[in-house]
Amino acid sequence: MEVRILDLDGGISLQNELVGCHPPRTAQLQGWGPRIRLGCSFRRFRSFEKALADHLGGATDPCPALTFYGSGDFHHVSLALVRRQQTPINLLVLDNHPDWMRGVPFLHCGTWLYHAARLPMVRRIFHLGGEVDFDNYYRWLAPWDFLRGGKITVFPAVRRFRGGPWSKVPHEPLRVRPHTAVGPDRLEEQLRPYREDLARWPLYVSLDKDVLGEKEATVNWDSGRLTLGEVSRALGCFQSAAGGHLAGMDVVGDWSPVRVQGFLRHALHWTEHPSLSVDPAEATRRNERTNLSLLDALGMRTQALVR
Repeated sequence: MEVRILDLDGGISLQNELVGCHPPRTAQLQGWGPRIRLGCSFRRFRSFEKALADHLGGATDPCPALTFYGSGDFHHVSLALVRRQQTPINLLVLDNHPDWMRGVPFLHCGTWLYHAARLPMVRRIFHLGGEVDFDNYYRWLAPWDFLRGGKITVFPAVRRFRGGPWSKVPHEPLRVRPHTAVGPDRLEEQLRPYREDLARWPLYVSLDKDVLGEKEATVNWDSGRLTLGEVSRALGCFQSAAGGHLAGMDVVGDWSPVRVQGFLRHALHWTEHPSLSVDPAEATRRNERTNLSLLDALGMRTQALVR
């Protein structure tokens, strides 16, 4: 699987060991970063997709790719990467937030999954590890038709969600007990009803490192509850259930200083980002360790060293 970087914010390019151990193809897109960070119009996003196609040599991916592209503020870029797939896929999303708000008149890092769910090529979506914004006042913006109909299946990190229609939507948490890590037997049990569908189509994975605790990832958002070991086990179980057929994967959640253009993006930054105190150098070191561990979990760093 090809490794590539979409350099939107400089968050990945400083990770020298990651860049050096498996020399990736890098698309220099920092001019686009402040113009799409957090959100943008659908028209601007289409223009970005065209620029992305120019950098990557076409509008589709001829082979599976693992894409790193910086802060979770750019998670809506996953929609562009999913649209580059040439065959039907299942979509696995690991994220502390739902990212599926509907009814928002522009594209936002918290809305991209709703638009992905509407794509005919996306057959099923599995959302793992969520904790924040699922059952507060944002719950009314959830895509309840997709949740009730089973196109989106949710496995929260540690608890069942409360209020609204959640009582009628199956969503067993990954952990049996909040402070006991999920093991492979638990994951296999939870995947059993979906194995036939998982085996039918290749799997695309979108991972936001805010699903991890703050000791394993420094992010621009709230940190989640899962450990890196749990995430690696989940990736392994889903990849096995898909028969090893990975259509591609993207990774976000690498902290970077927020630089935005335009009133909309400034307003989103002021109103939505939590107040954080971050040491940039330590954030780079911590996130690089986690990124390298993800390469190990996928067996990709060993392949690079052999080459």
